Amino acid sequence: MEPTLGIFAIGEHSAASLAAHSYCALDRPLRIGAELWVAVATDHATIVGAFVRATGFPEGTRLARRGSGGPSVHVGPGTIHVALSMTRPGVLYGSDSRRIVNRSVRPLLRALTRFTSGAYYFGRDWVAAAHRPAAWVGFGHDASTGRTLFEAFVAVSVPIAPGPMASSRGRLPTTLEAIAGHELDPISVAQAIVESYAHGTNTVPLEAVSESSVLACPVPAPMIELPWTATRDEAIGVLGAGPDSSGKFRVGGDLLASRDAIRRLETRAGLSDSEDGIARAVDEELGAPGVVVDGVRNLACIADVIARARGFDSQPNRSRSFPMNDRR
Repeated sequence: MEPTLGIFAIGEHSAASLAAHSYCALDRPLRIGAELWVAVATDHATIVGAFVRATGFPEGTRLARRGSGGPSVHVGPGTIHVALSMTRPGVLYGSDSRRIVNRSVRPLLRALTRFTSGAYYFGRDWVAAAHRPAAWVGFGHDASTGRTLFEAFVAVSVPIAPGPMASSRGRLPTTLEAIAGHELDPISVAQAIVESYAHGTNTVPLEAVSESSVLACPVPAPMIELPWTATRDEAIGVLGAGPDSSGKFRVGGDLLASRDAIRRLETRAGLSDSEDGIARAVDEELGAPGVVVDGVRNLACIADVIARARGFDSQPNRSRSFPMNDRR
């Protein structure tokens, strides 16, 4: 039997509204097992990932926080936001938590191919077109409830980053218009994305959501935070740990991970009295069944940065190697 997909009417929204929809996606009640939101941005902003520390941005940068992990993404007029909210990872495509992006990105690739010579996903946090990043992709996830968010920001006329991303291996981000060689109508691109996701499903139309109702979501403003106490560079970007301005110990950076597992780890890591205790907390919280972590080589990397932030002499090899998300 074909799965059912609820589809919101395409709308134009401020970057703050896009971020608010994302931030509340794992907590918002769903009327259907899977709901698709595709919206077009009307202004510029930098939308930081769920675990990113908002520090080091140029003065005057407009910041908003989203619900998915990963690095900061720049949006501008015409950027298309794709948010696929699901009660569990496999509700539409039969995938498990380790293949959220791999399965959910496929309709997006088919849609973008209509405007480029081809769109491809190679297991990192971006979609390639003309061998360069033309869209950012990632996820939000709660292991305890199964709630899942697949998210994408598609660069129609504004690149997703001002320069190479950590995961792009020096490739400069591009736009669909640069590849096509002419202007594109973002609404037409958004419609093609909706049609691609609707293919092979039973669709239920959902009424358009107003800007004011989306912004009613209680999203905390991304305060200019203290720098991380300890950091390390990983394939996806910076991994960090240390107390925030309120004194609460935090673990984060540009990684993607199950939100609830990260929060449990933060509590245990901040109280642990030894490096072994930190390694055990990392293994038990992030290596638990159903928890997903991506963007780092293994859990030893996370144990290392936490141990250094807590002032312990780090020995990364004490934490067992953990196979990261297999996105193939």
